[in-house]
Amino acid sequence: MLTQARLGVVLGLALPMIVLPALSTFAGPQDDPPIDIVAGDDSLLPNFTYSLTLTLDGASSNGDLEPGQVEQARAAAAAVQGQTQPDAGASQSTGQQSEGSISAAGGNSGPAVVGECGFRAASVPAGDPRWDGNDPTTGSLLVNTCNGPAQYLFVPNPAPGVAGAAPPPPPPPDPAALAQQAYGELTVPKPVAKRSPPENNSDPQYGGQSYTWTNLWTFIWAGEWQSYARTVELRGVSATVTATPTALVFDPGDGSAPVTCDGPGRPWTDADGSNPPSAGACGHMYRAVTPNGPLTATTSIQWSVAWTSNVGAGGTFPVLTTQSSSSFLVEQIQVVIK
Repeated sequence: MLTQARLGVVLGLALPMIVLPALSTFAGPQDDPPIDIVAGDDSLLPNFTYSLTLTLDGASSNGDLEPGQVEQARAAAAAVQGQTQPDAGASQSTGQQSEGSISAAGGNSGPAVVGECGFRAASVPAGDPRWDGNDPTTGSLLVNTCNGPAQYLFVPNPAPGVAGAAPPPPPPPDPAALAQQAYGELTVPKPVAKRSPPENNSDPQYGGQSYTWTNLWTFIWAGEWQSYARTVELRGVSATVTATPTALVFDPGDGSAPVTCDGPGRPWTDADGSNPPSAGACGHMYRAVTPNGPLTATTSIQWSVAWTSNVGAGGTFPVLTTQSSSSFLVEQIQVVIK
């Protein structure tokens, strides 16, 4: 028989091997003990789940944030940075309900949420692993608690003198570039050529075709002779391009060399008679009739093109030429003596 003392020893050895049935009254997650999560530095993390802390620059470049969240996070950080950072000695929260938000007005409404996932200020004390080693004095910690584990985002403070400052204005435009644009937009009309004998003379024998005469001076002049300008302005800098007529060129169309005159020419007058063009007149004498129908003459105007600006810069463009053409007969004057 076992003595009482030996019985106690046996029971003491056997009892640890006895498997007791689970009691339903003690089952359930409410009785599960908290799980201690240990970080790499052996510090205990709070017993709720959160994702890895991101930095704004990294999250922006890697696409870890949804469209619109970057700007929303910047706005939230700007509001936080305008407030006092959370006290480093504040008690650490163990639930997501403690994550507050700070608005620029000092309330708790926080910046507007983008979609369903907006970042708000995180009330996390200094030294908490959720800072991910970032210094609380150098930035703000934000939290987003929607759609799963809490997501933390560290947003650095802006550089000194940058916060709230308007972006620098763009540099003034290059006046030469504005002049090039003005040159492209400049409209210079084609010359309106006038002749004497008048260009409205018509010969019924040739279907009302206009004509001039042989062995008499045909005077040529431009109907309009004036400068044209175009100005382009951008951010206080302006450039003006001006085209000024400098020469009238008449190609008679009969094989003769073109005639170049320094001015616009002028109409024939009775005082000119049959004399060569003078006193600003411009003309050509046809020596033969047109044997095969009308010829085509061309009247051109040459323009000097220059540009100026309100900042002192200026320059020139290549000579511009505009032209128009007309067709007419060259006939011989016939004198009928009765």
